[in-house]
Amino acid sequence: MGVVTVAELKPNISGKRPFRPGSSARPVNEWPISDVSSDLTVEVGTASFALHKFPLVSRSGRIRKLLFETKDPKVSRLNLAGVPGGSLAFELAAKFCYGVSIEITTANVAMLRCAAHFLEMTEEFSEKNLESRTEVYLKETVLPNIPNSISVLHHCESLLPIAEEINLVSRMINGIADTACKEQLTSGLSKLEHNFPSEQVHGPDAETAWDWWGKSLVLLNLDSFQRVLSAFKTKGLKQDIISRILINYAQNSLQGLVVRDPQLMKGNSSDLLDLLKKQRVTIETIVSLLPTQSRKSAVPIAFLSSLLKSAIAASASTSCRSDLERRISLQLDQAILEDILIPIYSHGNNHSPLYDTDSVLRIFSMFFESG
Repeated sequence: MGVVTVAELKPNISGKRPFRPGSSARPVNEWPISDVSSDLTVEVGTASFALHKFPLVSRSGRIRKLLFETKDPKVSRLNLAGVPGGSLAFELAAKFCYGVSIEITTANVAMLRCAAHFLEMTEEFSEKNLESRTEVYLKETVLPNIPNSISVLHHCESLLPIAEEINLVSRMINGIADTACKEQLTSGLSKLEHNFPSEQVHGPDAETAWDWWGKSLVLLNLDSFQRVLSAFKTKGLKQDIISRILINYAQNSLQGLVVRDPQLMKGNSSDLLDLLKKQRVTIETIVSLLPTQSRKSAVPIAFLSSLLKSAIAASASTSCRSDLERRISLQLDQAILEDILIPIYSHGNNHSPLYDTDSVLRIFSMFFESG
């Protein structure tokens, strides 16, 4: 197992290299002298760090407590299990303890915020500690910007449950929804002022902006996306914008849909079954997020038709398929032939596609019943 020093952040077999504070470190007389050897090895997963107790306990309440609880002033090894972000997060936190300047970015701020909470790097132990530093970055750089907030939310997905416990996930979701609604209001006022409701005013067109950051939402897993969309609805984002975002997410999520082939289901097919299950859950969730059924729905019939075809291919629930059939029936007057040709897989007959006539009959029946 290698040993890493914060001083140079390179493998160090002996663990005896002295720490040399960087230009941003506190005054040298507050640190151990440069020739002092490491007096504490911290293990995080498979990585080890040869460090010094003083800078760590001056910033980290958790390390201070762990060393105190050992009741052995000569303890030289400490195992930190469960650090959010693992050894990479701890390495950056340790550098911060030594006064080394670290760069906080959208790619690492979630990890550092969670690590700061885990290590108890709060103002109680040191001014301008890591927790407050990450909070400043979140408030000034992340939350006012939708793509940045989406990126941080995406990184939170690998930091559960601690990212939930410190409300980082909910803050990102609410921040995305709040900023989107502010953009919607600003856009509406701008168009009224210019008295050109159908033309683009100076600056980026609002719909183009929504399409731009809306595409960033495909980064999110299904649970995060569902929560963001629910927040959009709660806070009053226009339904046509929500529909465009949902359609884009669905099209990206359902690319390469696997058809339930009897031949493929034979033998060792656990991976295929897992994939089919994931696709089925994705389709059923997307359908549950569709807006209220209406003849003037913001969801095009071509998209509803493609969803129904995907639902049949993935063996989605009967209720899911029935919902889609009813939605299609409400817009059947806008359909083209391709929209109502619902193919079904037929093993052994690859050259002559078959169509789900039962589904088509149900769609037409509902259409005529609705008058």
